[in-house]
Amino acid sequence: MDNFKDQFEVIRPYNDEEVNPAIQRVIANPLFKGVVNYLYEGENYEEVIERFRHINTVDGFQKAFSDHAVKRTLEKTANGLTTTGADKLDTSKGFLFVSNHRDIVLDSAIMQILLLQNGHHTSQITFGSNLMSSEFIIDLGKLNKMFTLYRGGSRIEQYQNAMLHSVYIKHTIKNKNESIWIAQRDGRTKNGDDQTQTGLLKMFSLGNKDICEALAELNIVPLTVSYEYEPCDVFKVKEAYFSESGKYVKAPNEDFESVMYGITMFKGKIHMAFGTPLNEFIRNLSKTPVDQNEKALLIAQEIDRQIHLNYKLNGVNYIAYDLLNASNNYLNIQYSLDEIIQFENYIAQKLLMIDGDKAKLRDYFIKMYANPVTNYLSKK
Repeated sequence: MDNFKDQFEVIRPYNDEEVNPAIQRVIANPLFKGVVNYLYEGENYEEVIERFRHINTVDGFQKAFSDHAVKRTLEKTANGLTTTGADKLDTSKGFLFVSNHRDIVLDSAIMQILLLQNGHHTSQITFGSNLMSSEFIIDLGKLNKMFTLYRGGSRIEQYQNAMLHSVYIKHTIKNKNESIWIAQRDGRTKNGDDQTQTGLLKMFSLGNKDICEALAELNIVPLTVSYEYEPCDVFKVKEAYFSESGKYVKAPNEDFESVMYGITMFKGKIHMAFGTPLNEFIRNLSKTPVDQNEKALLIAQEIDRQIHLNYKLNGVNYIAYDLLNASNNYLNIQYSLDEIIQFENYIAQKLLMIDGDKAKLRDYFIKMYANPVTNYLSKK
């Protein structure tokens, strides 16, 4: 690990002594005024800024800004937040929360307030280097315990970065006793089909020949976030549709637009389910004669099983599932005729925002909302 200490300094979140200078930079950025006006609507701007000027700790910033920001966002754009499972986790341990990934910022941000409500400390959060588009974004990220996860590069660079990530994650959980949030795959799920990449699990175990031995040290907990309405469904459908005809190239600032869209758009009901730690599953798996690749696959399947079964299905998911399968199995059980009309109108409004074959685009929307039901039924 000593070989990586200098690199830890580059990727880690801010320490307390770095907080106030970062806050001064954030306050000075013109973009922050729009953020404050949205999150502190009705309050005097200068008075809000003055409350931030003298914050000197990460915890202080998260309590003064981040906690308020998430709760205010949910008040404006959601119809309630529910949760299960966090109260069953040992508050004295650090965990690796492997989560399905629907929204760039909110998935992990919502988890933080739920951790605090259940007696845990906030976690560190992986922060893709592709999102580090400006000093403003970097400061806000690192003030919120985000650490850099490098994307891209040559094969050698990818391996070196994966080793760095692996050692840093193990160090944070085992030596610092801090939790970490990480997505189950590169990037957000674009089609509602949440699947864990085995490469992610292999990355966690780099430097150790036994994947079970490596992963048992990380206290892995599957985490499921469910949005009734996907806040960025338009961006995802657009990307999936245009990827059909070739590699999709994001427009300048598209990631930042997705962040803002995800924060400000309507989400309906939100549920976050903390699963069962995988330690016992991994211990039992370590006794079996299967090879390392098969073990990685079986662990990924167990994460998916928990995520799929813990997904909070809503009426729109059952409507989409019946539309996809030309059935009415869940009519008058999970949804009504009026709700079908509302969902069809919702999709129609979204389709106005995308150029292309409307029938194909509609299919993408329906599959996005139907796939959580398909996955749930496959695991029952």
